[in-house]
Amino acid sequence: MGRRNGVVRESGELVQIDMLPGFEDEQPAKKPVRYSWRGRHVNVSKEMGAAVWRKDSGYDRNDRDVLGFYIFNSGEKAARLEMTFDQIGQELGMNPRAVSKSVKKLHSGGFLLEAGTMAKVTLYRLNGRFGYDGPAEEQVKAVADMRHPVIPAPEPEPAKSRPSKEVK
Repeated sequence: MGRRNGVVRESGELVQIDMLPGFEDEQPAKKPVRYSWRGRHVNVSKEMGAAVWRKDSGYDRNDRDVLGFYIFNSGEKAARLEMTFDQIGQELGMNPRAVSKSVKKLHSGGFLLEAGTMAKVTLYRLNGRFGYDGPAEEQVKAVADMRHPVIPAPEPEPAKSRPSKEVK
């Protein structure tokens, strides 16, 4: 048997190649792979996504549209979406009240998380356990304190009744 970058030893059926000193770690540098399409990419749980899109999930078409809007319009990592329900509604062709209802359902189900306020508007962000825009190592850190989304959708809380106005 011949030599190739080192010494070859035969022992029965096993062959051992000892590299010459100084060549053990020499590897050609690889350039990062770039996708052929443009823009940033989001890692989304296919299992949870498929479950949300099933008809028995408890999430309706509006909820899925709003969730998709958050997936594709949220910033890097776990950044909040700085848009009002009016603005989201205009983009989706939905009534702002319908957007609000869907956001509340997606929040109660853990797909959207509260992320502070802007003026008097509560802002939300995509739960990184469902979808994340960034490296896997950063996702692990980012989701450490995030709750898990649930399917089927939780039942909405009953509306609070207003105290009756008694005339004295």
